[in-house]
Amino acid sequence: VVPYTRGREKSRPMQHVLNDVRNLIKRGVKEITLLGQNVNSYNSECGADFADLIQAVAQQTSIERLRYTTSHPKDFNQKLVDVMYANQPRVCEYIHLPFQSGSSRILDRMNRGYTREQYLEKIQMIKKAIPNVVLSTDIIVGFPGETEEDFLQTMSLVREVGFETIFAFKYSPRPFTKAAKFEDQVPEDVKSERLNRLFDDHDLLAFELAKRYEGLTLDILVEKGEPTEGKVSGRTTHNKLVHFMGSQDLIGKTVPVKITKAFPAVLRGELVL
Repeated sequence: VVPYTRGREKSRPMQHVLNDVRNLIKRGVKEITLLGQNVNSYNSECGADFADLIQAVAQQTSIERLRYTTSHPKDFNQKLVDVMYANQPRVCEYIHLPFQSGSSRILDRMNRGYTREQYLEKIQMIKKAIPNVVLSTDIIVGFPGETEEDFLQTMSLVREVGFETIFAFKYSPRPFTKAAKFEDQVPEDVKSERLNRLFDDHDLLAFELAKRYEGLTLDILVEKGEPTEGKVSGRTTHNKLVHFMGSQDLIGKTVPVKITKAFPAVLRGELVL
């Protein structure tokens, strides 16, 4: 349904993007996110691809942190990974790469353009170049024809990759899509049960992965505060949310914080003075 909603993709000229970034920097912005339905399809008027755009923003502006979203697995390539590695830590070590289903059979029905094995090859490529990368993903549960075995393949892929964050949703029919006309729709109660099972299992995984941050001192870009409680919060380059005690004048600054406690979705720490 996305193509019907958004219309045709358009790529903004690279110089326009660079000008926007410089203007934001003048206003005090420290972090930006380059956003596209599929950023890997970027193709500027000068023939530059998305990796070239990342390189230009990282090298030709003084932005402190640079993120992007969202990538499509079939278009994600080695060039982009190499550019990310070469420009760390300004290009954040965080990648959102939707896989939608861990079953190659369901991926084919979705017309995603890749198999489970090909997706895992992309993940191996990323982790080899950027060992400390943090990954997140999108998942659709209950796509027409999804069997219990298909769903278990999705569950196993989440653990095999080690996603720190997942965005999972139940499939719902959309007008103008082939899937809406499939006869083997998954019952609503089955979709709900599978989604809950997926979230429960990922909560355990996320807690296991979060424990590795305990005891580390990380650079936190402070985003907001709670004046009445004397707390502030911000994010690591890995996009982990961190809460700690601090004054409101820290907002907009990057400060070192020692992580004292890890939870599945958030970290708690102490400001290093």
